[in-house]
Amino acid sequence: MHKVLSKLGFIHDDYLYLKCENGKITLLILVYVDNMAVAGLDGYRIISFKNALSEDFEITDLGELKFILGILVTRNHAN
Repeated sequence: MHKVLSKLGFIHDDYLYLKCENGKITLLILVYVDNMAVAGLDGYRIISFKNALSEDFEITDLGELKFILGILVTRNHAN
């Protein structure tokens, strides 16, 4: 996984991978065992990442993040 994410331009610190463009974080990937949470500035970047990842791995998209590691995730869509 690390090799593929590095190839896609991500920097990392243990289980957190960041992709930056023009000094801004554009994608944030949290990896834990065989699961990952993906957050980004826009849907296009997220979809592009998933498509690129699917070239090397069989992936299943479970939709919007609701739980990770037993933690309930909520979003403020207005902000």
